[in-house]
Amino acid sequence: MKKFIAMLATAAMLFTASAAVAADNEPSVYLNGERMTFDVNPFIENDRTLVPMRAIFEAVGAVVQWDDDDDTVHAIREKDGELSLVSLQINSDTAFVNGEAVLLDMPAKLVNDRTFVPLRFVVESLGEKVDWDGDNYSVIITTAE
Repeated sequence: MKKFIAMLATAAMLFTASAAVAADNEPSVYLNGERMTFDVNPFIENDRTLVPMRAIFEAVGAVVQWDDDDDTVHAIREKDGELSLVSLQINSDTAFVNGEAVLLDMPAKLVNDRTFVPLRFVVESLGEKVDWDGDNYSVIITTAE
């Protein structure tokens, strides 16, 4: 019986430790002071925060289009009379902002049939500001109002 209880206690500790690691990889994202919620949690990979594409593009006012033929997401936004177009292809290290090629340090990727994009690149390519709050494991997005 003591061995069984010891095994249960060990399993509980391992579960708690793995849950803490998983939570550590899920940063919070704030847009103009409001915490964003996602149907699939953002995560960090290679020191880059990846978020579900549609949620982040639409949150900063872009319209999203998906091209099944070449697995490319296109986001279009009009702000202050200026049109911005951002295109990212899954697994490509090159994106296009208003037709100009930009080298990515983290490409868009598919995870469990969901498209994740590098948050900083997406937001900054649309002219908005991104900061990292390491103390609170949070990304802070500020849009010009």
